[in-house]
Amino acid sequence: MTAALLFDMDGTLIDSEPIWHAEMRAFARSQRIEWSTEDAHWTTGRPMVEWAERMRERGAGMEVASIIDTIASRVAAAVREETPWLPGSIRLLERVAEAGVPAALVTNATAGNAQALLEAAPTGALRFAISADDVARSKPDPEPYATAIRRLGADASACIAFEDSSSGARSATAAGARLWFLTTQLPASPVPAERTIGTLADIDADELLALVRGAPAPRP
Repeated sequence: MTAALLFDMDGTLIDSEPIWHAEMRAFARSQRIEWSTEDAHWTTGRPMVEWAERMRERGAGMEVASIIDTIASRVAAAVREETPWLPGSIRLLERVAEAGVPAALVTNATAGNAQALLEAAPTGALRFAISADDVARSKPDPEPYATAIRRLGADASACIAFEDSSSGARSATAAGARLWFLTTQLPASPVPAERTIGTLADIDADELLALVRGAPAPRP
């Protein structure tokens, strides 16, 4: 079976949730609408259209697509300026690139946000990104992961997906992938996970690469 690695972005590879939350609050202030810390945390892992619609319902004077574009473009600019990598992310992506293991980015963010991450990632680590602009239904629907798996020419049951949100975990498992859940946002996965880890720094890269190659891990 052809195996591959699938990486969520926000909260998995990079610590960008605080940037999203700050830009949402700044936008809300500019529109003179209420947007609390609780509202910001509610958005984590959700399709962008959901929080944009909530902002519009509260009085934001822009169309949903414009709300998303305004906030997402500001986040992408911040990530390009200084990518907030989470522990272990860069090194693991470097190892993936060195090994030539098929891997892709799967995110509910826009294509612009995904492109900012692809530009910052080690060359050859991520072959492409599936963003909200590439699918009709975002996570928790299985379409984003199913699309990535199909484009990689991989077998779903041989793919490992790294996720940190409820919607992402549900999307990955519904697409048939093996879930490795990161506790950067939640204390536990909402669905059964093959493994639960803190950050990508907790992963033994040799073991992971052996798993996707179907070979025994090197002995220490």
